[in-house]
Amino acid sequence: MISGLCFHALSSCMVLILLAAAVAPQVSANLADSIQGCGGFVEANAALIKLRKPTDPKLDYSHITVELRTLDGLVKDRTQCAPNGYYFIPVYDKGSFLIKVKGPEGWSWDPEQVPVVVDNTGCNANEDINFHFTGFTISGRVVGAVGGESCSIKNGGPADVNIQLVSPTGEILSSVSTTSAGTYTFMNVIPGKYRLLASRDDLDIEVRGSPEVELGFGNSLVDDIFFISGYDIRGYVVAQGNPILGVHVFLYSDDVSEVDCPHGSGNAPGQEKALCHAISDAAGIFKFKSIPCGVYKLVPFYKGENTVFDVSPPSVLVTVGHEHTKVIQKFQVTGFSVGGRVVDGIGNGVDGVKIMVDGEERSNTDKEGYYKLDQVTSKRYTIEARKEHYNFEKLKDFLVLPNMASLADIKAVSYDVCGLVQTIGTDYKSKVALTHGPEYVKPQVKQTDVSGSFCFEVPPGEYRLSALSAASENAPELLFSPSYVDINVSSPILNVKFYQAQVNLHGSVVCKGNCGSSISVTPKTEL
Repeated sequence: MISGLCFHALSSCMVLILLAAAVAPQVSANLADSIQGCGGFVEANAALIKLRKPTDPKLDYSHITVELRTLDGLVKDRTQCAPNGYYFIPVYDKGSFLIKVKGPEGWSWDPEQVPVVVDNTGCNANEDINFHFTGFTISGRVVGAVGGESCSIKNGGPADVNIQLVSPTGEILSSVSTTSAGTYTFMNVIPGKYRLLASRDDLDIEVRGSPEVELGFGNSLVDDIFFISGYDIRGYVVAQGNPILGVHVFLYSDDVSEVDCPHGSGNAPGQEKALCHAISDAAGIFKFKSIPCGVYKLVPFYKGENTVFDVSPPSVLVTVGHEHTKVIQKFQVTGFSVGGRVVDGIGNGVDGVKIMVDGEERSNTDKEGYYKLDQVTSKRYTIEARKEHYNFEKLKDFLVLPNMASLADIKAVSYDVCGLVQTIGTDYKSKVALTHGPEYVKPQVKQTDVSGSFCFEVPPGEYRLSALSAASENAPELLFSPSYVDINVSSPILNVKFYQAQVNLHGSVVCKGNCGSSISVTPKTEL
């Protein structure tokens, strides 16, 4: 048995023939009575129809799909439109649903979906549910600069660039912003001639080619015409939270060979030439402009008139994508380096001297007596020099400033004068006298230790050393050779030696009378 249903639309009447399997007449009649359906037309709106050219192909809607969905979006059924745009979806359940149209990507619809109620009166009381096709898309992208292989997004571009669609008369018809990938899309655009404008206050956008676009009866993908030369790298230099002016920051890269750098590469502290350099301003901010996507290394360098400052960290790796980059880690000026010298009494440098700053060892002198203190700040320090057999003056409560060419010389104020007095036996005791020194140095006498060694600590000058017997009154006196040693002290003298004198005495005894065998001769020393 064949049963037919006729549906009437606004623009035409079509007869849809439903073929059913031959079943019992009563079952077929009940089935026909229970089936409801939603139908209507999909067609271009009047504005698009007017813009069609006679040479344009006939509209064919057979590639458009209409879906029956539940209210929560689940697709229950779908159908393809007829070439003239007619569609029909049978609905076997009563209730509330959505009818949604799905056409080619980029096509705009009014409406996109319609709520329907299916009951005994049909789908929305058997009214036609029509969808109007209203326009196409114009899409493109803003191309970001790529510096090298280290750029991870080589086909990207910046977000939030304002793209305007302008009519031939200059009227702004629509405005969109680029996505995070740098792309833009204008929806629901009717065929015609347009012009595109791109802008973002903090970006330099170069236009290459024509910004004119002619949209036909279809979507349009615009050629790449908007290009970004690069992005900003911005960072900060501080010291104890305060901004620092005048710190140079150098830009390096392993795979970017050139960047736009109006300030030039500068005089980088190392051997490698930098791509560019920037200088921190009064707010402590440094900035590089027009830097393409890639990975870079920033190296700070801070040099005053006479002082190189210490900046931490010594370098920072920065990844630039298709957006301005802010260096999160601030460069900290932790102090500065300052040098000085340790000298002896005649101005010669003293090597191997430990330099103590506030009781902590911080440096050692080189062969010329020079030393360097790193990471000091503008404050007062007590600076001491220590070396065996030397006694140096202190730089006590000494104010260190960044503009110092160097610290004041640390001078030796006294030296050890040491030596040895050798005696024949251990029973003999000796002492050494230091005399004939400068007026402000009193004579000194020191007894030697058990090994015969002695030491004096004296300021620079000329002195005389003499070895003396330290025997008691009942012990014999001693003679030493040499009897004295003259020295000129401008550094430690550690090898003065005296020896107990030993002599051979020869002579004869003449007696006034006869000399007896009991005559003896005993030597007696006098100083």
